[in-house]
Amino acid sequence: MRGKDRLIQELAATAQSMVQGSLSEMTRQCGDPSCACAHDPARRHGPHLYLKFNAEGKTHSVYVPLEQGEALKSAHRAWLRFQELGSEVAAGNRERFLRALQGAKQLAKATKAKSRGKAK
Repeated sequence: MRGKDRLIQELAATAQSMVQGSLSEMTRQCGDPSCACAHDPARRHGPHLYLKFNAEGKTHSVYVPLEQGEALKSAHRAWLRFQELGSEVAAGNRERFLRALQGAKQLAKATKAKSRGKAK
């Protein structure tokens, strides 16, 4: 299989499970003034996983329950891989575009030189 075909096939495979956004782990204070977390930052609760993303012009932060954390981390890795693959495809497309542009430029230059030669 050619390189671009392989990349497109892998892009399609990652698209099945990917989730866009960023992941962050945070510790929190619970709000109970008698809890140790209220007085000692090292004893805060967590870390808790959050998915942050933009949708409809707004930033959202969603708590991810512990039992869904690994699945979301895997889906996020698929998103990162999707971005890498898309960049590889785009780089190949850019190179082809630049080669075509250079070829057109050389052809125009040769045509112009040829027409000057006939004008003499």
